[in-house]
Amino acid sequence: MINNNVLSLLLIGFFLFSCQQVEVLEEEGLRYSTSHDSTRYYYQKGWLQIMDQGFYGPAEVSYRKALEFDPDFLVGKSVLARLTTDLEERLQLFEELEAEKERITGDERLILDVYIALTEFTNVREQEPEKAPAYLEKTLELAEKNFRQIVHKYPEEIYLKAEYIEILHSLHGPEASLDSLNALTTDEQKDNPFLLGYAAGIQAEMGNYQMALMQANRLNYILQDSLMPKPFVVHADIHFKWGENLELAKKMADRAVELDPRNLDASRLKKRIDEALLEQDEEN
Repeated sequence: MINNNVLSLLLIGFFLFSCQQVEVLEEEGLRYSTSHDSTRYYYQKGWLQIMDQGFYGPAEVSYRKALEFDPDFLVGKSVLARLTTDLEERLQLFEELEAEKERITGDERLILDVYIALTEFTNVREQEPEKAPAYLEKTLELAEKNFRQIVHKYPEEIYLKAEYIEILHSLHGPEASLDSLNALTTDEQKDNPFLLGYAAGIQAEMGNYQMALMQANRLNYILQDSLMPKPFVVHADIHFKWGENLELAKKMADRAVELDPRNLDASRLKKRIDEALLEQDEEN
């Protein structure tokens, strides 16, 4: 969610919350400290919606539902804090996360620390924008360090892997992020809708427009749903970077915003396309 499949939440053992022992279901992989099936379900549903389908608004609803079943699930609270557009709510969530974060340890804490840092960056960007670049640099460095450990230890965690690729893109550019995407993902994971769409965007950024369109068309085939914002955002991004048909790019971006006005990728892209079209009209 920087700049620009449901996987299983994998849990083992027991965690201590407020001096009470909370049972965690025993499964393989990354351990999250919640014992509530409904919390895990809605948390994963939120990731599916925002990453694979492009539904930011419905994803926020899912994260809120997850916390209804377990208000102490701090990673879920931190994702909601990143997503909400209400500054006052985000500030309050940040205070709660900072006050309670010591209850979380291990690999889950690596994730939580990154999400708290991203929340703080978002707050700074709204309140003191001149300080935001320094906060962003520090946050991205932390995210790269923490998520590098996570993605190598838990290769099945597709959405954490996706965020890691985004971080690499921000820090090291398109080629480095595409190389890592190809190296870190299985053939099956490469068809994850988010990663497939992201790879298409990187190809377009590098000038490989036909390859980008091939991947975008595969995304359409995989999703087979004309009511999801995701494929429209991907196609709009490709055509905008290509520059050969800004009107088509605008049509795609407008449709994505229509399907979910909360989709930040779509709304930001739409603004850039509209500005490019206005500049084009002025030149003509």
